[in-house]
Order: sequence, then C-alpha cells, then structure tokens
Amino acid sequence: MARPRVLLTGFGPFPGAAENSSAWLVEEFAGKHQSSRLGCDLHAEVLPTEWAEIARLGPGLVQHHRPRLTLHFGLHKRARGFRIERSAHNLIDLREDARGAVLNRRTILDRSDRRLDTAIPASQLAKHLRMRGLPAVASRSAGTYLCNYLYYLSLHWARGQNRACDVCFVHLPPGPGQGGPLSEVELLRGAELIMHYLLAFALDRDGAETSGGEINPGMRVGEPMTR
Repeated sequence: MARPRVLLTGFGPFPGAAENSSAWLVEEFAGKHQSSRLGCDLHAEVLPTEWAEIARLGPGLVQHHRPRLTLHFGLHKRARGFRIERSAHNLIDLREDARGAVLNRRTILDRSDRRLDTAIPASQLAKHLRMRGLPAVASRSAGTYLCNYLYYLSLHWARGQNRACDVCFVHLPPGPGQGGPLSEVELLRGAELIMHYLLAFALDRDGAETSGGEINPGMRVGEPMTR
C-alpha cells in the first residue's frame, strides 16, 4: 500500500506578530520527523502571511502534492492551548497582511458555500490532547484572516476530489519566547499527537469506506516517538 501524502504548513510573521509559533513548529517538526518514521510522505512549507501568496500557494500546493491529509498550523495570539478548527467561512477580513496589502472583496470564492466543515472530529481530537496533559479545545471558526482564507481554500479543494482528502487547521498560542503558555517541548509533543491522530483517522476512514464500517481513529492512535 502506498504511503499517504501529507502536506504540513505554518505561517510567517504578520502585523502584530513578529514571530509566528507555527513557523517554528513546522520547521522543527519536519526536521525531526523523517517521512519513513511517520509512515507517510511529508511535505512541509512555511507560507508568507500575504493575501496574494496564499491565493496562489494555497490551491497550488494541494494541486501539486495532492495530499491525502493536509494539516495547517497558524498562530492565534489569544489561544491558551491547541485550538482545533471545525470550520472555515467564506469571508475575508479587511486587514493588512505582512506586506501591508488589503483585499478589495469580502468573500474568498464567489458562488461558494458560506461555510465548509472538516471531516476531522475536532472535539475528539481536542479531548485526545487533553487526556495526554495538553490544553486543547474545539473551535467553531478559524476567524476571517489568512488562516481562515487558507483553510477554506484547502477544504474547497478537498471537497472536489473523487477520493477522501482530509484537512485540519490547528491554531497555536504564541511561543514561550512571546509569553505563550506552552513550552517548545509541549508544542512539539502536541504536533506529534495531532499528526498521529490524523494519520490514524485517515487510515481508518479509508478502511471504513472500503469495508462499509465505522471510523474509530482512537483505536489506532499510538503515542509518538519520545526523546
């Protein structure tokens, strides 16, 4: 069986956030986890926090890599733990990006749904993290800034595929250097747990679709490698 392709992304700095914990986490995670150890083909990218670049790179990356699983990380400055986002909304905030640009429209895609939901069980994933000592909640909205923009584009692409392509967005708190509540070790451990959970979910979903059974990712999720 071919190993699943996984796209992992974070964001660079933006106005009000000179350092973005998601960029550090993606680079650190990709550096420590070879694809063979995860059982997948992992492609990691840190994306510029720019409207034009996300409009180009968001669809371009998923179309090029055609991932079975896409995991986006982003920074939420008020988060106190991992925020698992259930939905992306077809709405754009008129805020400046990292280059000072502002879009001149309020919707991401014309004639598209007002909201797109992930198939990932956000509440169960948050509970999975809490049971392992990490603060986590399920959130109803990824906001209206570039995190939501990217999430909506990825969910829209996934919905148009003729096979299961799961997408998850997780907001992180600021890093410890910016006064955040979690240490670098805790952030990395959380990313490991999330990745293992999502890979198990994808494996179970593929098996359930083949056999007509139910999805139960908790039965397959193991603890990540420890150091």
